[in-house]
Amino acid sequence: MDAVSPSTESTEILIVEDSPTQAERLRRLIHSQGYQVRVAHNGALALDAIRERMPDLVLSDIVMPEMNGYELCREIKQDAALKAIPVILVTSLTDPQDIFRGIECGADNFIRKPYAEDYLMLRIAHVLRNLQLRRASDDGAGVGLYLGDQQYVINADRQQILDLLVSTYEQAVQVNAELQARERQVIDLNTRLAHHAAELESTNREIALKNVELAEASRMKSAFIANMSHELRTPLNAIIGFTGALLMKLPGPLTGDQEKQLNTIRTSARHLLSLINDILDVAKIEAGKIKIAPERVNLNALVQETVDTLRQMAAHKGLALTVEVPEDAVALDTDRRAFTQIVINLVNNAIKFTERGGVRVTLRREGDGAVLDVADSGTGIRAQDQAKLFKAFSQLDSTSTRHAEGTGLGLYLCQNLANLLGGQIAFASEFGVGSTFSLMLSGETPQAVS
Repeated sequence: MDAVSPSTESTEILIVEDSPTQAERLRRLIHSQGYQVRVAHNGALALDAIRERMPDLVLSDIVMPEMNGYELCREIKQDAALKAIPVILVTSLTDPQDIFRGIECGADNFIRKPYAEDYLMLRIAHVLRNLQLRRASDDGAGVGLYLGDQQYVINADRQQILDLLVSTYEQAVQVNAELQARERQVIDLNTRLAHHAAELESTNREIALKNVELAEASRMKSAFIANMSHELRTPLNAIIGFTGALLMKLPGPLTGDQEKQLNTIRTSARHLLSLINDILDVAKIEAGKIKIAPERVNLNALVQETVDTLRQMAAHKGLALTVEVPEDAVALDTDRRAFTQIVINLVNNAIKFTERGGVRVTLRREGDGAVLDVADSGTGIRAQDQAKLFKAFSQLDSTSTRHAEGTGLGLYLCQNLANLLGGQIAFASEFGVGSTFSLMLSGETPQAVS
């Protein structure tokens, strides 16, 4: 703000604030500008201080014990000896009625919380400069008006009302400026997210090249995973988290295009994270570090629950997804996480490689064990391609699969997990008709691995 006028040295301001911390902050600020300052910690003490020695201006919080800011202002303005003292109320202005309450009690100005210190000092200087322009209040009954079902009687003069309206408008302009600043922050964040998406695309290409090398050398594959796992997972999880926060519109509203682009970023990031997790699981299996913890599992409920998580994916392609389980519970000692991962991969593959018709998941008991069949109405697998199905990093290049994304690790991972559970995966496929993949569990408790 501008340099303080010498007249400020003889100007005294009374601060009315029940919070000692806020009161001290205001006292230091106002005193630093050359004003004389006194502090009262509630409305009743403020009235005593005013009657003892009249200040040039009162700066009062509204929410206080014993006597709030409105009541204090009303007491000042109804006292003929005190009513010329200008009163500034500090408020959050969350309700339009705050303005009418302020006018009704005779307040001269508002300051909105939270306030900028420079702006607060400018408002104080403004009110003091206009002090000589104030006209005496009318002794009549005042002007009555209604807001909702509440009646207000306004006794303030025109200059007071003008000051109040101008200060309220300035506060609205300030809020609008803050909103525009936040909007610029959102735009800047969107730009940075787009930059991250481009970096992720570049990272995808690097991973594809690495996968070729990993298929030729298991040692190089393990080294690559060790180096990249943390550096890829951490930023991906961060991007997914920040994108989710933006889509929840926590920082502010989004345009339709922004929401569409953020959804694309999140979907791509989740897909990439899924691929990375598959690679890490394969590495753990081959290194003997996978954990198997057998427990009694109700396969009926687990199959239903797992398949339900993929219904949206099937519905998006217009496919029917049905589940058939026995009436009696099929319970086995197995690892819940490994079994769930196998079911997800098999059903996910069936949906991915099926363009019309549907996918049927069937659980049946067989001897002491159980069999889970996942049948689809896709185009099937050519005889010459079937030998490649359970090889790591192997993808079929045919019309039935060439549009599907993935690393070629899904079935390889499923077969290894099935082996750890004491079972195996078999399949039958007819090109042009469809395929059925079967997870066969013997019923024997798999050996725990930690």
